[in-house]
Amino acid sequence: MTVIHSLRTKILIIVLVFLALTGAAFVLYSMATTVNYKQLRLEGIRKTVEFETEKVNKVIAELENGAIVLAIDGLIYHQSQLSNIGEILILGYLRSFPDAVGGGFWFEPYANKNNFRDGIYAFFDNKKGDVRVDDTFIKDEYDYHNKNWYREIIEALERPYQVIWTKPYVDDAGSYSLMTTAGAGIYHNGELIGLSTIDWEIEEVIKELTAIKPTKNSFVLLCVPEKDYIISSTRTNAITDASIKSLPWDINADSFTLDGVRYMRFGRNMDNGWLLSVQIPETEIFAEVEKQNNRFSVIIAISSAVMLCLAYYVISKLINTPIKRLTTDVSRIALGNLDTRIEINSKDELGQLAEAFNKMTSDLKKSIEEKAKERAEKERIGAELNVAASIQASMLPCIFPPFPDRKEFDLYASMLPAKEVGGDFYDFYFIDKNNLAVIIADVSGKGVPAALFMVITKTLIKNCSFCKTPKNALESVNKKLCENNDEDMFVTAFMGIYNISSGKFLYVNAGHNPPFVKKKGGGFEILETQPGFVLGWMENAQYKEMEISVGPDDIIYLYTDGVTEAMNVNKQLFGEHRLIAALNTGKDCPPKELLSVVKREVDKFADGAQQADDITMLAIKINDVTNASVKNLKIEAATEKLGEVISFVAAELEKAAFPPDIITSVCIAVEEIFVNIADYAYKPDNGNVDISISTKEKTIIKFEDTGRPYNPLEQPSPNLDKPLNEREIGGLGVYMVRNIMDNVEYSYIGDKNILVLTKNHPCRT
Repeated sequence: MTVIHSLRTKILIIVLVFLALTGAAFVLYSMATTVNYKQLRLEGIRKTVEFETEKVNKVIAELENGAIVLAIDGLIYHQSQLSNIGEILILGYLRSFPDAVGGGFWFEPYANKNNFRDGIYAFFDNKKGDVRVDDTFIKDEYDYHNKNWYREIIEALERPYQVIWTKPYVDDAGSYSLMTTAGAGIYHNGELIGLSTIDWEIEEVIKELTAIKPTKNSFVLLCVPEKDYIISSTRTNAITDASIKSLPWDINADSFTLDGVRYMRFGRNMDNGWLLSVQIPETEIFAEVEKQNNRFSVIIAISSAVMLCLAYYVISKLINTPIKRLTTDVSRIALGNLDTRIEINSKDELGQLAEAFNKMTSDLKKSIEEKAKERAEKERIGAELNVAASIQASMLPCIFPPFPDRKEFDLYASMLPAKEVGGDFYDFYFIDKNNLAVIIADVSGKGVPAALFMVITKTLIKNCSFCKTPKNALESVNKKLCENNDEDMFVTAFMGIYNISSGKFLYVNAGHNPPFVKKKGGGFEILETQPGFVLGWMENAQYKEMEISVGPDDIIYLYTDGVTEAMNVNKQLFGEHRLIAALNTGKDCPPKELLSVVKREVDKFADGAQQADDITMLAIKINDVTNASVKNLKIEAATEKLGEVISFVAAELEKAAFPPDIITSVCIAVEEIFVNIADYAYKPDNGNVDISISTKEKTIIKFEDTGRPYNPLEQPSPNLDKPLNEREIGGLGVYMVRNIMDNVEYSYIGDKNILVLTKNHPCRT
């Protein structure tokens, strides 16, 4: 059975839920406030106890300091043996410190050789309102040596400047008030000879401390734990001047239960060993906040009920009726009657909603008609884009292997556009039978504009008839692209030319991603490039050529940023580090399988995320087709090794059926190059030369050394028209090498000087 709730009911439920959440929020707020209030309340009580004890500690500190001062004064008196000096010192101190009611010096038996007892005591005389010396002790032979206060202090003293407090006692010498005494030792030459005392009347202090009463049933305990003595307690039936052990609770416990009541204790130790402890019933501490919370809870409950009733009335009166009318009219529209008009004239949101429905039905009728036209147009554009994609794909070399008769290399490329047509492209073609050009490029933007610009760029590069080097090709194309480039489009490109006979790879980077290169036996690494300006941006941009030497099993991998910038569902980029890992996974594969490995890793990383950019890749692998026709010799760069070098080269030339006269001339050129390396490359150190010779189609002799960089081809040719004695020294040997060989090339790659001599076979030219 389906239960249909009216909108009014739903709104009332929402209001009710809102009120419930508000109440819950208030409860949580009240709980948090209660916790804070309790903490503040406890902290306030602690501060009160600390404040009161600190006031007492201040007096205690002054009294202790006074006892030490009087001990020093007592030593002065002992050394002078002048009673008037001792009286002056005692009277001066007591008059400056009114909290002390008395004080004096008391010496051990015969500390003064002439007297068994010796001492001076002064006190505040209430009748005279001044301090005076009491001379009755000695006259009456006051036996202070056996008094409790004297024995308590003298027996506890261990070192100079130590202050000992006596247990509180009732003064039996006249005032009969509660007092305590602070005493310090008088030392002469390290020997205790007496003590100084300061008497402190503590009844007022006790009254002030025990007056602390945070709640009705709280009580205060003032005691001396070290002496197991209760000074005062405000608890009913409490016994003062008794042992702490007689108390029915632990004075050190933070909380305890006494007579069925849970108490919290707030204690503070004073500097003289007293303990002030305030015990408060736990229920009385937090009684006020609980009363306040209950009052607020009642107010919130009543307010919530009133608000709910008011909401019910307003919803019924102002909202429910127009909504019913709106629901009826909208039901007609839902049945397909787009000519229905909703008649609600109110200016509130319901009226605006009615106007919106009326406009929606009108727009919907127009939209249905326009959708039909748009669908037909999209189908036409889609068909045209499919044709454009086929045309673009046909412009890129797509037959592999592209040059079946050339075994020197293996090449494969692929382009996967992000849309129907893309802006990436690759190309490769022979400039001549010995030089292979490879290009990869990425046009800014996507779709049809990028595809058109791609076609223009590719055509310009390939049709540049005079462009025999990457530098010339890209500079020429850049100028043409800058002409009438009103849309400010540009191309990033990388172009390289591989010289098959020498193994040199000459390249230029026009703002493109640097390729990766793998040398034989190693892993893929980023190819060092000099990034130049993108094509089509700056008309007079100049590009710098760079060069590396590649050999059998070396691979060069070109790509566009659609590979490294491929994203997964978490918007993470594939990145160069994942690309290098993928390349090294397939580093021993042919180019086609290598590109498949990379694409598989990109798809695995993307995990179903839509491709955002064109993905274009090209790889070329150098094959070893020379087999045994390449011979190598590694030898020390020393002139005495020249014979071995000549024998090595001559033997290979004889195998290739060179005539004796050409063998002799080639050996002369080899001698010139080897002697130059031996004399200049490593001096004063020693080093090696790697010499290789290939005689398959052309004879190619290559010298490689790791000595200091030196290009012998930069030597100027000698002027042979001058007399011999007028010619400048040097240059004749290089001139002779140039004339003997058909081609001489020098390059410095990595840390190596590389000189390549080429000689055409007389029978094959």
